[in-house]
Amino acid sequence: MEMTTEMLMVFLLMVVVFAAMIIERLRSDVIAISAMVILMLGGILSPSQLFQVFGHEAVVTVACMFVISSALERTGVIARLGAIIFPYLGRNDLSVSLVLLPLVAILSAFINNTPVVLVFMPLVMTIAARHQIRPSKLLIPLSFASIFGGCCTLIGTSTNILVSSTAQRMGEKPFGMFDLTFVGGILAVVGMVYLWTLGRKWLPERDTLSTILQTTENKQFFTEAMIIEGSPLIGQRLSESPIRNISGARIIEVIRHDDLTGMALDEIVFEVGDRIRLSTRLSSVMELKDLVGLQIQEENEDIGLKWVGTQRAALVECVISPRSGLIGKTVARADLRRAFGVLVLAVHRHGVNLKEKVGSTVLMYGDTLLLEGTESAIERLRESRDLIVLGGQPHLLPLKHKQWVAGLLVAGMVAASVLTSVPIAALALCAALVMVLTGCLDMDEAYRALDWRVLLLICGMLGLGMALEKTMGIQWLAKHLLDFFGSYQAPGYVVLSALILMTSLLTTFLSNHAVAVIMTPIAVQMAQFFQLNSMPFMVAIAVGASACFASPVGYQTNALVYGAGGYVFKDFIRVGLPLNLLIWLAASVIIPMVWALGAPWGVQ
Repeated sequence: MEMTTEMLMVFLLMVVVFAAMIIERLRSDVIAISAMVILMLGGILSPSQLFQVFGHEAVVTVACMFVISSALERTGVIARLGAIIFPYLGRNDLSVSLVLLPLVAILSAFINNTPVVLVFMPLVMTIAARHQIRPSKLLIPLSFASIFGGCCTLIGTSTNILVSSTAQRMGEKPFGMFDLTFVGGILAVVGMVYLWTLGRKWLPERDTLSTILQTTENKQFFTEAMIIEGSPLIGQRLSESPIRNISGARIIEVIRHDDLTGMALDEIVFEVGDRIRLSTRLSSVMELKDLVGLQIQEENEDIGLKWVGTQRAALVECVISPRSGLIGKTVARADLRRAFGVLVLAVHRHGVNLKEKVGSTVLMYGDTLLLEGTESAIERLRESRDLIVLGGQPHLLPLKHKQWVAGLLVAGMVAASVLTSVPIAALALCAALVMVLTGCLDMDEAYRALDWRVLLLICGMLGLGMALEKTMGIQWLAKHLLDFFGSYQAPGYVVLSALILMTSLLTTFLSNHAVAVIMTPIAVQMAQFFQLNSMPFMVAIAVGASACFASPVGYQTNALVYGAGGYVFKDFIRVGLPLNLLIWLAASVIIPMVWALGAPWGVQ
């Protein structure tokens, strides 16, 4: 088979797309959609062909699973399960992990693993603080356990849905709900035993962002001061006033006429009655009292915004959530000071704690922010879906009276997928609709639950996969892989093992969705060419695409715990690379034992 011009164009585009995703100068969803547009403008795919991907079964299923998972989170089903096990957790990292990891894995088999990790992260941070355990001993295992669980069922992760639907489009039988359970369950046990033994020894003991700053700075307090009649501060710019020179004092906001001024701090000119909110050391309060014309508010009186007296400041860590509206904004533009009444003290990213020029830092998914505010401000943060507050008691979601409805709907969807031949996309759509109709979440919340970054990334990669299929690129790749393995007379189980390893390595650098869409057709083509059972090859891609343990960037849950645990990149390599190799070896043995490859491998 000769390479055609169109085939070459698609291969070059694929290389550019993968390189761009590794470099990360642009968001992965932007890269994927750009690839779709290029394919259309280049005449490789017609507009009608291209738009088919938006109605693809995998896209519909994943979108509905976002809604269903959000409903379970909104009704407090996941949090309730976490609260039930809380009293039974031990006092060290091993005893906590022995209970926590199986529970997270089981939940992640039926719920998208990202919300599971989102809900359990604050719980884990609370457990760690209560028993003086370093969070870094628990958060990587939390993420890995959610990945294990996702490998156990069709709906455990969107990767499985993508592999199944891509193979079905090529004429193969799709996965059933529990087709992956036996293999996934064994791999989960193998992975958890590793984390309880060798992996536990290699987990780092790292300080979190708040620990680092609390050991280097005095405890802070919030206070409020008022400009009184005749004050020499009247008419002065804040930037030129002596308040700026008080050591350890940080100005949060200026209140005028019981409302925020709405101006940049350096532009404010003081007037009579202005109230200045500050975060200071307790010793600095005396310096404020010595300033002529400034009166410290010491009584607990209600003065509009309920920001009164001198209160102990609370430090709290927050992680930027996957669907946060803060992503792409600088800290200054996000203006958390105005939105929530908190100060951003530092940002943790890629193992580095950023304290200098924080205002110009562009926020990214998974960043950990160290925020300072009163307890009431922290409670407002807990209500936000932009930030996940770590530590303290997790926010209890309302609608607890709907928990049984949400639970029964998920159980019904799973049962129907096993007992009937209705496609999983149709069942997920019905379950998502009934979640809304029964009030488990409203329609606006359902829209907010959709992670458009993931959905558009899937659409873009499906478009690229369609182009490879149309130009016969997949057949060309499969033929050359077959020639390579055939030249060595490689048995089928060796090729299967090589596919798992290749897929797992690609997922270390690229989105698991992208790898699944590209590798599934190649695996199916190889199985069809040699008239072997395609199911073990499909399972191999599903396992390999989810086996991302050596990198924090290939899987959403790894990115979530990256900053929160104070990790650096090499922590994932040290703990995750041996686990990657262990899962690869175990899968290479178990998959051919469960699904016979068929006829002996032979070059034709």
